[in-house]
Amino acid sequence: MKKRVLALILTGIMTAGLAGCGGSKPAADSAASEAPAQEETAPEADASESEESTAPASDKTDGFVVGFSNGYWGNTWRAQMIEDFETQAEKYKSEGILSDYMVSNTDSDAAEQLNQINAMIDAGVDAIMIDAVSPTTVRSAVERARKEGILVVITNDPAAYEDTICVCGDNYSWQQIQAKWLAEQLGGKGDIVVINGVAGNSADTFRQKANDEVLSAYPDIKILGAAPGSWSQTEAQSVMTTFLSSYDKIDAVLEQDVMGEGVLKAYENAGKELPIMTGDYTKAFLQKWNELPDLNTIGVSYAPGNAVPALDVTVRLLQGKTLKEEVLEPNPMDENLVNTIMLDPPYVITREAQPDAVWMEGLSGTKAISLEEAIEMMKDQADTAAVDGWISEEEVDAFFE
Repeated sequence: MKKRVLALILTGIMTAGLAGCGGSKPAADSAASEAPAQEETAPEADASESEESTAPASDKTDGFVVGFSNGYWGNTWRAQMIEDFETQAEKYKSEGILSDYMVSNTDSDAAEQLNQINAMIDAGVDAIMIDAVSPTTVRSAVERARKEGILVVITNDPAAYEDTICVCGDNYSWQQIQAKWLAEQLGGKGDIVVINGVAGNSADTFRQKANDEVLSAYPDIKILGAAPGSWSQTEAQSVMTTFLSSYDKIDAVLEQDVMGEGVLKAYENAGKELPIMTGDYTKAFLQKWNELPDLNTIGVSYAPGNAVPALDVTVRLLQGKTLKEEVLEPNPMDENLVNTIMLDPPYVITREAQPDAVWMEGLSGTKAISLEEAIEMMKDQADTAAVDGWISEEEVDAFFE
């Protein structure tokens, strides 16, 4: 049955130009640890399996089981992403479209993630959404899922695997906004430090690439030092403390999301004047920003809610719907694989909204809002909550024929 469901999905993918482009939830976290990890050299599907992909499609349209494997669990952003997913999954479950769903989390442990995905396969899921530890670490599990007729949707962080769909946030554009903003605030000249995310993660890779390409146009901006902050306030504070003790003059800090408060604490503890810095979009950071009238920063929302349209796409593919050709873009990890839906950041926050600023150019799905608007938006949320947003189910429906 699963192979026949996948057959229709793959037929739709080929139509879109991919051919040849070569609630109670089950305790997936605990069960997954007992499943053996697969070798990363898993063979491709043989000819008989390829032929089966042309079999008549099933008419099943509901009662599916979906798994979500999350490869990083180290901050409140990821917790919010899982909460967003579960809320939407519960909606589909109440409608009978899903019969069940499961979630597994690991803290950047590739072997554990492989175990967890294999446990989902053993449990008989119809589809697996994967936010991988890194772009190459889940190949054997993806190959096994494909052989067993299970739909694989790469979610949030891009990875390039044939016969999969990728629904991901646009990390390059997200970071490009902030790098351009920082360069503009500096007037194209100054000494900066850079705090990156989790080394090896595909999101961090694209964000670093955006930084490098933007700053290459500003030869008078000098990078004094760069280090990973692991998307952790504690780690970012430690890194920034080291930078402050190493360099007498730092004009700006180019850091990624969820680490802004760590940078602020390092400056406060050192008794030094706050620099120009890229910031965060959590409620706590927005409140802190509002209390510091001299702080020059920006918040660009990389939405935890990206998991919601990823689930929406997964459900529609399981129901046999076909994506329109124009919806799919080249995969950012392999441009020969045209299988990706890119999601724009929903909001850019500056003290006063600046929709016509240079860093807003080319962003069709992103809205510029003021700090005051962002604070109002978050007034009923927890301090750790991030400014969130995602496209509607109607907008997702428009992706399909």
